[in-house]
Amino acid sequence: MPVPEALALTAAAVDDLTAFRQGIEPTAGGVVLADKAYKDEATKAELQQRQVELCTPDKCQRGQQKAAAYNSLWSRFVSAMRQPVESLFNWLIQRSGIQEASKVRSTNGLLVHCYGKLTVCCFRLLFYS
Repeated sequence: MPVPEALALTAAAVDDLTAFRQGIEPTAGGVVLADKAYKDEATKAELQQRQVELCTPDKCQRGQQKAAAYNSLWSRFVSAMRQPVESLFNWLIQRSGIQEASKVRSTNGLLVHCYGKLTVCCFRLLFYS
């Protein structure tokens, strides 16, 4: 199971690429394995200036069949490399109940809920794997 390098919380209405641009600065000389939502030339160029490689699966072009993009070797490779990250997200949801905040009534309460659940999961991941 991978150990997160960075973490950011945003409103549900903020799309992934916007949140990534605002909140996370990858380690120089690293690799970011992301899904199709992060496929953006401006972001890729900015990351390359910091010696960070952005790897995303192929995105379907207009009129292209989804199967053609999915079956490319590159897309399958990136998806396979992202599988542990998706497993971590699933583990967090199952172990913490982080998505169950129906009784939270304030922004501060939501932050306490989220960061508290994430802290407990990080301790479990690090010390009780």
